[in-house]
Amino acid sequence: MKNKRASHVMAIILMFIWSLSYLSIKVVSQEVSPTLSAFYRFMLAAIILFIILKVKFPEEKVLKVDKLKFALGGLFGVAIYFIFENYSVAYTSASNVAILIATIPVFTIFSQRLIYKEKLTYGKIFGATLSLVGIIIIIASKQRVSLLSKGNIGDLMALGAVFSWVIYNMVCSSFKGNYKVITITTYEIMWGSLFLSPSLFFNTLQIPSTKVVLNLIFLSIFCSCIGYVMYVHCLKDLGATVITTYINLQPIMSLFAAGFLLHEVVTIWQVVGCIIIIIGVTLVSLDGRINLRKGMKFLFS
Repeated sequence: MKNKRASHVMAIILMFIWSLSYLSIKVVSQEVSPTLSAFYRFMLAAIILFIILKVKFPEEKVLKVDKLKFALGGLFGVAIYFIFENYSVAYTSASNVAILIATIPVFTIFSQRLIYKEKLTYGKIFGATLSLVGIIIIIASKQRVSLLSKGNIGDLMALGAVFSWVIYNMVCSSFKGNYKVITITTYEIMWGSLFLSPSLFFNTLQIPSTKVVLNLIFLSIFCSCIGYVMYVHCLKDLGATVITTYINLQPIMSLFAAGFLLHEVVTIWQVVGCIIIIIGVTLVSLDGRINLRKGMKFLFS
């Protein structure tokens, strides 16, 4: 019981760390291009994780048949995802990005339905619909809505990150080999760093400020390395459903942290959209434990 309680506390701390990642990306993007900052972050994380992997699990080997999946995981789950996410944070508010990224489970449901013909329950449909309403409210909350404005381009790029992560989930849903999680993460991050490396040749290299360096270190060590270890521990101890529900705390934490630390203006419509998305994602996450159809019949009977 005490271990479970410690894991619940750890999960909340982890969500707080990850919620701050959007703010750090915002700070870094002021001096370093989005693609180059992603390369710096994951190159450092890859080095750290590779050393840990080789020291603790030197016997781990990758099957030849899985190498392409690792490469595709690095392409969609690291390179493309973080190019979209970093550019989105550069163009729109960090809080908006955090809220929109929280819709990943919703779009994953639709992709599973289209490709694997998984059944859509009333809870999932209602939750997904609410989340889409929340997205529309956030994008439309600008004073003047224009798809060509920087803010809306940033919102659309955040959705691009969502779709790239959905593709990543489909590509890397199964492997022929039986690997430790650190093995999968390390090699995918290494491939992602390789795909991001051309940014070294297309951006002006300059020495960033101390503030930017510290934020890059935070993103690499705390968000990508320590955060991963904490997530795996919570996943094993609490289960996927519980830890997924905790992920819904990220947009709330990011919304208020962005207002407090970056002095971003938090509008009432952002708050409304955030609440609606969180309710929608939570309904999707808890669908297996609630019977929405019976609940609706009870309310309207």
